[in-house]
Amino acid sequence: MFLAARRDDTPASAQDISDAIQVPVGYLQKILRMLSRHDILTAHRGAGGGFALAKVPTAISVLDVLKASDTQIQRIERCPLGIKGHTRLCPLHRLLDAEMARTEQTFASTSLGDLLDGDGGVRALCDSTGKIVRSVGLDVSPTKP
Repeated sequence: MFLAARRDDTPASAQDISDAIQVPVGYLQKILRMLSRHDILTAHRGAGGGFALAKVPTAISVLDVLKASDTQIQRIERCPLGIKGHTRLCPLHRLLDAEMARTEQTFASTSLGDLLDGDGGVRALCDSTGKIVRSVGLDVSPTKP
């Protein structure tokens, strides 16, 4: 999301990303390399190098990112209780599996671009520079009746 929220597409160093999102750089580098191996990011070496999105934010789905991290939506294909004779899912497990299918479809149809500015102008946890917003300012001035 940090890279998607940036105004330009120049590569950002792992250290810059780490500072902005407050994730240890060593841990972050593993994630960045994994996303690069799955063509979510491109890695640029040398001075001015770093990481950039491999595609525009609207072309990268949340499901793409989950799959790159080996995260699967766990579907229910057989009785999770292991009851012999249950060759079909019971109504409860069919309902749960349908919800998992719907979740998977939602992640597949939601892009990083969609998460930047959601319905109602709700912004992701990052500000326009990609930094995590630590607090939300509230207007607590008294209102007149």
